[in-house]
Amino acid sequence: MKKFALVGKPILHSKSPDLFRAAYNNFDFEYSLIETADVNVVENLLRNKMLSGVNVTIPIKIEALSVVDEIDETAKIIGATNVIILHDNNKLKAYNTDYLGVLQTLNDFNIDIKNKECLIIGAGGAAMAAAFALHTLGANITITNRTIDKAKKIAEIINCKIINIDAMNDNISNKKLIINTLPPDICMINDEYLNSQQIIFDAALQQSRLLQKAQLKGCKCIDGRFWLLHQGVAAYKIFTRQQPNVDAMRKTLNI
Repeated sequence: MKKFALVGKPILHSKSPDLFRAAYNNFDFEYSLIETADVNVVENLLRNKMLSGVNVTIPIKIEALSVVDEIDETAKIIGATNVIILHDNNKLKAYNTDYLGVLQTLNDFNIDIKNKECLIIGAGGAAMAAAFALHTLGANITITNRTIDKAKKIAEIINCKIINIDAMNDNISNKKLIINTLPPDICMINDEYLNSQQIIFDAALQQSRLLQKAQLKGCKCIDGRFWLLHQGVAAYKIFTRQQPNVDAMRKTLNI
């Protein structure tokens, strides 16, 4: 039996175990939660073959790249990983399927953002992946974050605009798509600047304060379940080299 896990902290609320169990297609596979923010613990679990692979989440998506032997080209560009596996050659390789979570979600909802103004709020691993996804779709991207230096790092990679978070509300009305990667209880947007022509995509699985405001303004709202689904489908394929049961995964997430 191959054993996999989600690693990060906090993760006890995570739906990943249910999602991956739903994905099984007669594959001898076990999936668990390991709450840790120590990348050395993660590395030891993999190198000692206690795990065959891991999904990586906050706060170690970036730091985890330091303990692997190889980095997939996309993960290298994004500068963060959410999937690490132990290959047959005993080498650890990092991948990033987070950006696919954004790409496939926009595809699900038939959202065309080519040459459209888009805003990403936040500058962690999820924001990096979102920026890469929007860049591949030809969007005009602006990034904002409470720590502006982190936003600058993404802008250097993706070649996009930056605004200070204090100026964000004055730059929202023309944004077709807003992707929020901040915690669900934090909302930096004043709802008077939102309008019904906008799409709000929140990385949070639960109802965020931003989505609550956006719904009242008539915005098209998408929560993080879709992002979780599509990054998970891609991760499962890397883990098992098999196709997952996507319908069962959707049912688990109620989407």
